Amino acid sequence: MLFTEVNSKLGSPFLSILHGHPSVELAAVVTSPPGRLCSYFTDDDAAVDVERQARALGVPVLRPASVNDPEVAQELAALAPDYFLVGNFQQLIREHLLDLPREAAVNFHPSPLPEFAGLAPFYWMVREGARNSAVSVIEMGRKLDDGHLLMQHQVPLSGRETGLELRTMQERANVLMLLELIPELVGRSFTRTPQDLASRSYYGRPQEDDYRLDFTLPAAVVERHVRAAYRHPGAWFTTAGGQRIRVLSAECGGPSPHPVAEPPGTLLRYDHELYVACADGWLRLVTVECGEREVPVTDPAFALAGHEISAR
Repeated sequence: MLFTEVNSKLGSPFLSILHGHPSVELAAVVTSPPGRLCSYFTDDDAAVDVERQARALGVPVLRPASVNDPEVAQELAALAPDYFLVGNFQQLIREHLLDLPREAAVNFHPSPLPEFAGLAPFYWMVREGARNSAVSVIEMGRKLDDGHLLMQHQVPLSGRETGLELRTMQERANVLMLLELIPELVGRSFTRTPQDLASRSYYGRPQEDDYRLDFTLPAAVVERHVRAAYRHPGAWFTTAGGQRIRVLSAECGGPSPHPVAEPPGTLLRYDHELYVACADGWLRLVTVECGEREVPVTDPAFALAGHEISAR
C-alpha cells in the first residue's frame, strides 16, 4: 500500500514501479484529500496527478481528510496489507495505523538519517552547507523519522546545488533505492539497524522568515541561503524604500566593486551589476524574480532606482 501526496514527483514513479513489479500486488494508494497539494511541487513546470494515474491503472485510491480517522483504519485493515510504503506523505501516521501492516510500515526519507530528520531536508541541507547527502529507508517508529534504518544510498554533492536540484537528485535516488529494496521486502530479508539518535538533527517546515536574507552574515552563507530557496519561493529582502526583492542566484568572490566597507545591506550598482554588502564583503546578485520570470539584474524589466540604496 502506497502513501503519497497527490502531486508528488516521488509518488508518481513509486506508483508506476509498484504497479508494474511482478512480485508486488499494490492494494491501494492513500493520498492527500481533494483541494490539498504538497507545496514542494506546486510551482514546478510539469505537474503529476497520482489519483488520475492510479485510477488509470485500476488501483484503488483513498483520499481521506484525515488518514487517522477510525473509518479509514477499518478500510485499510480490510485490505490486509503486508507493508505500508510511505514516500512524500505529509500527514503524520499514528500508532494505530502503523500496527496494521503484517510486516512493517516503511518510510523513504530524503536525508542521511539521523541527520536532517523532519521536513524539507533538501532546503535545509543546502542552507546549512552540507557536503554529504543520502536518502534513507526506515521502519516507521513512534516518533518522526526515528525508526530503524533498512537501507541508505549516498547522494554525492558538489556544494553548488540549489534546493530544487538536490530535491530532484534525492527523488531519483529514492526511486533506485525502491527497486533495490523490493526484493528484500518480498523475501523478508531486510535488516534493521538502529539509528544513532545522539547524532540526530531535526528541522521543521521552512517559514517565510527563513527565506529572508540577513546581510550581517558572511557572503558565502547568504549565497547558500539563496541557493536553498531556489526556485520557489525564493530568498528575499526588502529595500529601505519598501521594495521586496526575490533573489534567485548570486555569486561571491571576485574583485571588490568598491574599496570602502559599507554597512551590511547596502546595495551598489557597479559596472551595470548589482552588489550587496555582507558582513565580510560584497555579494553579486545575478538573477531576480520579475513578473514571475527569472531575469538578470541587468534586464531593463528589473527596475531599481538609484546607484546605492540601503536595504534591511
